Amino acid sequence: MTIHLSMSIRSLLCMFTLFVMTNPSGVIAADEEGCLICHKYPGLARIDQKTGRLRLFYVGNNKYKNSVHGKILCRNCHLNLDKIPHADIAKVNCSTKCHIKEPSTDREFSHGNIYGELNASVHGLGTEDNPKKFEEDMPKCTDCHINTVLQPVTGVLNQEAGVSADALRRCIGCHSEKEWANRFYQHFSHRLHRSKTSLETVKLCLLCHQDEEKMMRHGLVTTDNYKDTFHWKGVLYGDVNAPDCLSCHAPVGYTIHSMATTQASVSPVHPQNLQQTCSNQNGTQICHPNAVASFSSGKIHKKGLGLEETAMALMSGEPPEAGVTVGKTNHSFVKMMSEEEKDLTSLNEQQRNQWKILMLVKYIYTLLITVVIGGMLIHQMMDFYRAVKIRKNNKGAGHDK
Repeated sequence: MTIHLSMSIRSLLCMFTLFVMTNPSGVIAADEEGCLICHKYPGLARIDQKTGRLRLFYVGNNKYKNSVHGKILCRNCHLNLDKIPHADIAKVNCSTKCHIKEPSTDREFSHGNIYGELNASVHGLGTEDNPKKFEEDMPKCTDCHINTVLQPVTGVLNQEAGVSADALRRCIGCHSEKEWANRFYQHFSHRLHRSKTSLETVKLCLLCHQDEEKMMRHGLVTTDNYKDTFHWKGVLYGDVNAPDCLSCHAPVGYTIHSMATTQASVSPVHPQNLQQTCSNQNGTQICHPNAVASFSSGKIHKKGLGLEETAMALMSGEPPEAGVTVGKTNHSFVKMMSEEEKDLTSLNEQQRNQWKILMLVKYIYTLLITVVIGGMLIHQMMDFYRAVKIRKNNKGAGHDK
């Protein structure tokens, strides 16, 4: 029995070896570690005992092979893979050195420098000597980054489709290894694209910044009122020139991974830098090139009427009282004046009087709209009542005849 079993195992191993040797492009190049022997099955998953969430371990071979990390071995990021099933696998650390060489320096590549920038930023974990409170609230690399599929340069700067293949032909003129040239070109052209659209960026940031409880833990206010601004309307309807969160918090000259607090002098949204940020002189977007200091002193995240939330509540059949209450609280005339006064202490008397006039006009304008629309509704109801009454009278007169 043992001899037959041993012979069967040897036969299977021989068949597997023959299959690998005769299909090098499909097996060796794509999965030289053999991870896909298990991870190629879409149903490979388990329920996390701590969180109760389903964790999927399926890896789509073709998609991964053409992604940003497609040339990196699994064990370069997932450590302690010696045991099967993997019981003691270490959590992925994006600052780990990869076993691929960065071509400009010929040294092992690492995201360590960017990881260091992130930890020193407003979104980082801090240092060992001064760690941040509530580390669990801080975004992880994978909260913002996914292993995206490489995109060709087609479409950048309004170029016609097909330029990708034409540019690759020039690369192969010198870099004769077509597979390498294609890989390098795809990676290079991929970086010319934005990793996320403006709409995706706003939604990603709001996942945390609209969470009132989380923001309170860090002494911040929620910024979901961004959706009350014209900026959001432009983003929502696909205006390529509309600013998203990064347009102001990480414009040209600043990096996303080193964002600083509003109070930091190096922050683009610090009061002394806002004029430059609003004018966006060197950016691809045309924002407010003639912005003056007084223009940039206005509030971007000022609490709005809550109209969008109220409308959404009505559409979904929920009571809209919360949105209406917010609107009443924040937009009474006395409230508007008192709140603005707190932020106008740096202005001179003339500028303060101008601001009061602006607020008065705004209040009167809102009142007029309410009166006009309200009067129109009353007029329509009275007209309807009159039409119904005349119709009844006409019917009564017909019966008398």
